Amino acid sequence: MDQPNGSTMRVKWEYEALCRQGFSKISILDNFGKNSQKPSNSLFHAQQHSGKFLEKKSYISDLHGIAFEEMWHKSFQFPFHSWKRWGFRTKSHYIDKLEKNIWKNSLHLVCASDFIYDKVKHIQNCTVIRNSVKIDDYYPSTCTNLQIAVVGPFLPGTQNYDALDLIQYCVKKLNDVDFILIGSASDDFKQQLNFSNVTFLGRVDNYIEELTKCSVLLSPYPEHSHILASKNKMLESGACEMAVITSESGALGFPDDFFLVGKSKQDFVDHIISLRDENLRKNYAKKLKDEIKKNYNADNEVKKLIKLYKEFTN
Repeated sequence: MDQPNGSTMRVKWEYEALCRQGFSKISILDNFGKNSQKPSNSLFHAQQHSGKFLEKKSYISDLHGIAFEEMWHKSFQFPFHSWKRWGFRTKSHYIDKLEKNIWKNSLHLVCASDFIYDKVKHIQNCTVIRNSVKIDDYYPSTCTNLQIAVVGPFLPGTQNYDALDLIQYCVKKLNDVDFILIGSASDDFKQQLNFSNVTFLGRVDNYIEELTKCSVLLSPYPEHSHILASKNKMLESGACEMAVITSESGALGFPDDFFLVGKSKQDFVDHIISLRDENLRKNYAKKLKDEIKKNYNADNEVKKLIKLYKEFTN
């Protein structure tokens, strides 16, 4: 598999852990449909909604978030009379039925956060296996000055696209600070951030190498992101010993004082200014990495996954 980042990271360490424990007949099925040929007599590990293709098959569902609630919350971004508002509402009702059907037909649910667990524990038996990182796959940032990474994608409907105003505000207020945007971006997004202190790298093959050229991650999350699991890009940056600035919803689930948390646009600017202090950056980076080693370490989370699979395959 390619170098992990974003949603592929979880699949990668789950797959590798099962292989190391002797579960040799494992395949990752990606983008398969109803008419795809599927192995018989197999136990499937179905990411998110892929269980909908596994009628009359045995599968464990891996929940990265609660999609119907995400759709519902997104509807409030649009005016009351906008067709988009009611389009998101309609889609959320459809996804609600789909998700509950998948969960009920699963042998077991794997939940990527405690919040997800609390939402589904009344529907099916479940286990929390947190989003996490393999610490050895990451290395410390090489950046000694203040340089800001923002990790995309920056496409319509994504969290960063929705945070355009905030990112633009920070860029304008801090024209002596470089902002490096990693990930695919729409032409409109690029145009709105056409400033001398902004660099768009696009989609990169050497993600960790590019990330560690920065010293701080700017990662604003919308209010509804509490329904998602721990944010992979924040875990990755912490594993690279970078300080992280995020919103209140982005920091949920972590102890206090591990991130710099902004409630307003000016808060984010003030936090960036405070991180001109290299010692302060290093202090936040060390605390976050220690927390990740302890509670978001894939080496620990896979033990729960292996135990679960042994129960269902014996």
